[in-house]
Amino acid sequence: MNEIEETAEERKLYERISDRILSSSYLQALRGRLTGEKKLAVLVDGPNFLRKINDKQIKLGDIDDKIQDLGKATIKKVILNEFASQKLIKAITNSGYEPIVSTHDTHITMVVEVMNVIQKEKQIDMVVIASRHARVNPILLKIKEKGIETAVVGFEPGFSIALKKSADYTILIE
Repeated sequence: MNEIEETAEERKLYERISDRILSSSYLQALRGRLTGEKKLAVLVDGPNFLRKINDKQIKLGDIDDKIQDLGKATIKKVILNEFASQKLIKAITNSGYEPIVSTHDTHITMVVEVMNVIQKEKQIDMVVIASRHARVNPILLKIKEKGIETAVVGFEPGFSIALKKSADYTILIE
């Protein structure tokens, strides 16, 4: 009877250990590499992107829907200016994105965030930038210089031709 109890305890311990190992970020990254699923970092130019077009409000879910075929978004951030309302910040958080409020130019903050992502996160395969503004173009070029794939998400009117031509993938939200 003592051997049966030890076996049950060993089995429980084995299950706990295997659950912890299988859920580790290292194994998830390895599983992604083996299946070919890319790890994405998504950065959104909030003031330029989160707005109404043709009486339709652009939402973060629209971005998520459009990029799901590219891979798994492991980092999701929205850069906002100091005029962002608490309601907007809460909605961003509820959408699974990290809101970053910039007290200066949002594009400078985006550069800093992108550089942090590609320097610190060695497992990122692609950076997705949601913006329509040509000021983001140098960021895309720097990311590509580092050997990381890029995608840009935008909508008309005003989607920069330079962005469309610089990115590896261009995604249009209609």
